[in-house]
Amino acid sequence: MRRLIVILLPILLYLSLALPIRGHLEVFTEHIAEFENAIDIQKDGSISVSEKIIYDFTNLEKHGIIRKIPYIKTNKEGKRFRMDMNVLSVKDELGNNYTYKTTNLDDRELEIKIGDADKTITGVHTYVITYTVSGALTYFSDHDELYWNVTGNEWTVPIELALSKITLPAVDGSSVTNAICYTGASGATEQNCTPEFSGNSVGVKNNSILNSGEGLTVVVGFPKNIVAVVEPKEVINFFDTPFGKVVLGLIIFIASIVGIFWYIIYPIWLPLKWYMYGRDPIGLIGEARAWFEPPKTKSGRPLTPAETGTLIDEIAGPREISSLIVDLARRGYMKIVEKKKNDFEFVKTQEFAGDPTLQEFEKVFLTELFTTKKTVRLKDTKLYSVVTTVQDLIYANLVKEGYFPENPDKVRKYYAIIAGISAVTFNFFLLIISAIFGRIMPKKTMEGVHASNITRSLKNFLTSQERQLEFQAKNQIFFEKLLPYAVAFGVEKIWAKRFEDIDMKQPDWYEGSTQGRFNAIVFTNSLNSSFNSFTSAATPTTSSSGFSSGFSGGSSGGGGGGGGGGSW
Repeated sequence: MRRLIVILLPILLYLSLALPIRGHLEVFTEHIAEFENAIDIQKDGSISVSEKIIYDFTNLEKHGIIRKIPYIKTNKEGKRFRMDMNVLSVKDELGNNYTYKTTNLDDRELEIKIGDADKTITGVHTYVITYTVSGALTYFSDHDELYWNVTGNEWTVPIELALSKITLPAVDGSSVTNAICYTGASGATEQNCTPEFSGNSVGVKNNSILNSGEGLTVVVGFPKNIVAVVEPKEVINFFDTPFGKVVLGLIIFIASIVGIFWYIIYPIWLPLKWYMYGRDPIGLIGEARAWFEPPKTKSGRPLTPAETGTLIDEIAGPREISSLIVDLARRGYMKIVEKKKNDFEFVKTQEFAGDPTLQEFEKVFLTELFTTKKTVRLKDTKLYSVVTTVQDLIYANLVKEGYFPENPDKVRKYYAIIAGISAVTFNFFLLIISAIFGRIMPKKTMEGVHASNITRSLKNFLTSQERQLEFQAKNQIFFEKLLPYAVAFGVEKIWAKRFEDIDMKQPDWYEGSTQGRFNAIVFTNSLNSSFNSFTSAATPTTSSSGFSSGFSGGSSGGGGGGGGGGSW
């Protein structure tokens, strides 16, 4: 019995100390018990912010807390913008004023140091910080938006509960149209939080403890013309000022002495490099007038329309992605439905997981498109990320099949960087040379040249054959089979024109909003509208000042606000 007590006693002692800490934030751990944030969006375009921070110092003896709030935000192009921030008051829960001091740190963020250096405190204390911000809102073509880092991601202590309530001005049409929130470390896209809508306001709270270095960010969208347009002020770098430009010119002049290679040799070398290594080899198979089959790989697989379109101009652009959509629909994987003019849906019609006939880029597109739903409304879907991935995979496929020695897009981007550096360093000769030859530097292999010639022959067949086809033209399957290739070449209207007077039925994979006899030209025009809608969905939304929307590619720590703090 005594031996059992000796064994169990350390275990019980450990559990009595450890379990409270793991199940809850123990009183011996310094932390923020509650971070309650209230933001009132004003009609003049500013925001009024109240932060109620219930800080538990436990048994530690401290003077107070430090709150840091950035007033500089950076858009996707790297341009810096300054918001005007004004601290109104710092009080306790009873409305009594605290002693505090504000300091601008590195012309980047505002530090609010609260407390008395001659006094120490312990236990739980409440701090209510009230301030205004001008330039916090972002204005897009279709909506206005507050993208705000509520707590900041730089707190040195954990936060048990984070709450935020955003309220719009009480005017006609004032209602929150959309809201999303992010949690975690800076850059995280986790959404472990809950938004709750209520008329012209929305409340958000976290669903689990935010550890040190983690925070809560909210994005709230609302209709235009409710608030005034007040953009943040762009921060002009020293070298953008007249004096700074003079200094920069002197630096470049001195650097040019040792930049002979950059300014003289390299611009001459690029055309020579293209002539010796960048041109396509001369193919043995020439271009034909009439050929109605796409090129095939060494294994006998016909190239998809997206691959074929990329092969002919070495660019996987919007036309190629549109042809991918039409081809997947034609093959029965989904249906394109036009609910009304310029309002399209994609409907999943068959399972594609494990389908060996699909290429990797086709699987990725279908998987990302139908991740959670079988019916996807194009207007409600942001496809920029998946389209970028699909384009990269198309290039990789063509390199893998031996049509290009290296990814043509990466070759172009490399010389685009050279052109950008040339512009910054005022090497205008190299800028022009790299801009011209960088676009044509991607080359095909001999196999790629042969396949490209076959592709051009197919394009000739789709556009320039004058006589009506005798046995294929009346075959609707033939029309639908080659339609995706016509889309990839941008000649779908010409292809449809040849079937204008032929009696055909509407394809099973497309449902239009117009009624009446099916017509190939009307059908193709309707498809073109869907391509335009798709291109819009695949294009990232940016504001007039160059900021990306928090609804597309948002994350914890994004937008304005943020910062953090701790005790002192």
